[in-house]
Amino acid sequence: MANKSRPKQLSFRVSEEEWELLQQKISESGMNQQRYILSCVLGKEIVNTDGIKEIVPELKRQGTNLNQIAQRLNERGYIDYKKELPTVLDEVKIVWQSLRQYLKSWDKHSPRLCNARGKN
Repeated sequence: MANKSRPKQLSFRVSEEEWELLQQKISESGMNQQRYILSCVLGKEIVNTDGIKEIVPELKRQGTNLNQIAQRLNERGYIDYKKELPTVLDEVKIVWQSLRQYLKSWDKHSPRLCNARGKN
């Protein structure tokens, strides 16, 4: 069954060395083969966001905690800052440290994965 948004199919040959390099770069990108090749051809920047997926659940949990604090503030007109604030700040520090660690490793592994022969 043909894909209606992409009706054309492409097939081409590569050497063993080219195949290995292509497979390596696809793996590093975190994309599937079609998406990776199209991103390269269309000049889109390729960024692997796998490491950031670990941070998202923590951010969601913090959002829930902040909503609960806001709810209590609306219900009571006040909250116990001495009790609530240290916990929230500790959670924010954890996410910030995770994000900094991810950004440092991301900076070392340049997102420009399309360039030939491993040159970034």
